[in-house]
Amino acid sequence: MGSKPLSDIIAGCRRNHETAQQAFYERFYGYGLAVCLAYADNREDARELLNDGFLKAFRAMPDLNSEEAVRPWLRRILVNTAIDYHRKSLRRVSTESLPTDTDALPEAGWAEDTVMAHLSAEHILATLQTLPLPYRLVFSLYVLEGYNHAEIAAQLQLAESTSRAHLSEANRLMRRALTHLAKSDYERTR
Repeated sequence: MGSKPLSDIIAGCRRNHETAQQAFYERFYGYGLAVCLAYADNREDARELLNDGFLKAFRAMPDLNSEEAVRPWLRRILVNTAIDYHRKSLRRVSTESLPTDTDALPEAGWAEDTVMAHLSAEHILATLQTLPLPYRLVFSLYVLEGYNHAEIAAQLQLAESTSRAHLSEANRLMRRALTHLAKSDYERTR
């Protein structure tokens, strides 16, 4: 029942063989979905980004240099697909409409290590998905992808100072929401 070697799958994808493309998709579906979830509002949107990204990957397969580079190469395609998708949305979202009043969230009073000890990756991802789109994109590009503010500003067509402000606000909102979530989970299990 052994799976086909990745080099054979890539070679088949380069020749546009559907079975090879299906094997590639199945092999990297979980990885790709995890990447897309950081940029999507929900699982359905993440799947849409994922499918669009895979279509781009199949067209760009000749650019893949080696099978060792598949994950970073695919990640870059998926992140760029998400950026392209959201860049259109960002034009419609003005920063004036971004929520800044977070009085409904409790003040952070727990130590950060206590908060993190009570949270899973799913909690953190779910909280990330609640951030307003501009904050989520900047946060994901900076924290998850390692972009700097100049690169983010160029990708999202905004000022570097706006990128910094969005990251700062995303960090603040994430910290407050995660603290509240961890405290609620902790109190519920006591």
